[in-house]
Amino acid sequence: MKIFISRTAGGIDTLELADAPKPGPLGPGQIRIAMRAASINYRDTLMLDNPRARPASGLIPCSDGAGQVIEIAPDVTRVKKGDRVALTYSPEWIGGAYRASTTPAALGRGALVSGVMQEEMVASQSEAVLLPEHLSFEEGAAYPCAGVTAWHALCGPSPLLPGKVVLTQGSGGVSLFALQFAKMFGARVIATTSSPERAAKLKELGADETIDYRANPEWDKRVRELTSGLGADVTIEIGGADTFARSLASTRTGGRVAIIGLLTGRSGGSGPFTASVDINMLRVGSRDDHEDMHRAIDFHKSRPVIDTVYGFDDLRKALHHLKSGKHMGKIVLSFK
Repeated sequence: MKIFISRTAGGIDTLELADAPKPGPLGPGQIRIAMRAASINYRDTLMLDNPRARPASGLIPCSDGAGQVIEIAPDVTRVKKGDRVALTYSPEWIGGAYRASTTPAALGRGALVSGVMQEEMVASQSEAVLLPEHLSFEEGAAYPCAGVTAWHALCGPSPLLPGKVVLTQGSGGVSLFALQFAKMFGARVIATTSSPERAAKLKELGADETIDYRANPEWDKRVRELTSGLGADVTIEIGGADTFARSLASTRTGGRVAIIGLLTGRSGGSGPFTASVDINMLRVGSRDDHEDMHRAIDFHKSRPVIDTVYGFDDLRKALHHLKSGKHMGKIVLSFK
């Protein structure tokens, strides 16, 4: 079978397309999956740069994938042969609060947890989540990291209620999923973005107001204006050092900032200790979160926003596209 593998740290261009034997016989509780699609995330590029994430045998990258069950062990009860499934981002996190583990916490992160860029995988039945029937494999592969993160950010610490204000940043995967999910709950969404063209697209997707942060660099003040001086109830913080202070300033007293990404580095200063705002560091979410999200997607017949679909062999091209920042929505790989 074909796999992508990186044998040495150094980024995207260390990836090699290689032949490998299919995974061996199933053990108790295991299933065999013919992988059909994957999607990529910014963290996949970080893993390729990180020598500690690379076992001696090489790193098979990417955390998000979907496929079809083609074999099950005799004791498997969660799924059956022929089921279409996605794999959970954190194999050991079934439900409840996150608990630290001595093993890698996510797919595509080293020797113990290979990624999804392989044509066939053997996994525990506990890692499989059934896909909603209306989603293709490519669409189902878009959700495990970014989708579950957005769902957990909005619904995990406290319920999101109709009329609450959610502030999103940009038009990457997490932000667009947060926009879609917030509108499912009847929330009001204010979205920051970098151009009138992207603002128009966000409006099409349901954003109630948009703020061009290049035209309005003090966008936190505009958020306050749009909310009668109160601020957002929930802010989805993506940027890191360059945006964190304004995210705090945009959020109402007693509101919540969900820290998702650190695209511009870590923030410093005393902001988190002087603002009357709850700060939540997100670690994607559990299998329970994934299944709750799928239930809502199925009911609303929601679909992800997909920027581009590449072929399996074009992983390097897809990752370079991601790093360019020119995408809007998820970048997906089809294994057909």
